[in-house]
Amino acid sequence: MSARAKIENLTNTWYGFAVFSSLAALLMEGISIWNIVTGGIGLFFTLLFMFFISRRLLNKGRLTRWALIALSGFSTIFGAYGAAKASWMFVHAWELKLVIAAASSAISAWMMAKSFRVLTDASVKQYFA
Repeated sequence: MSARAKIENLTNTWYGFAVFSSLAALLMEGISIWNIVTGGIGLFFTLLFMFFISRRLLNKGRLTRWALIALSGFSTIFGAYGAAKASWMFVHAWELKLVIAAASSAISAWMMAKSFRVLTDASVKQYFA
């Protein structure tokens, strides 16, 4: 798979994650008209931001790549910590909201680790050279 295809695949995975995160947030906050509207607006701007970031990566933006590598490295660690903390809190409180938070944090950490792996891949490094 070429570096460009890897970046496009990563971008598509992030689009799916944005939709998942919006649905998880809606479930955690409760379903109401206000939450649906604000969640939809947030999802729109998140997808727009992801679109512009992916265009920068596809246009070989080195600074964007390095910033995303640093961000994804730190976010992997903090996402794993958040998942562990929410899981531990669930053991004591037994609330569905904590299960959703733990799953969301774990999937977020996985997405960040995947981003780090793709952005540090040898073929992707060569693409930016």
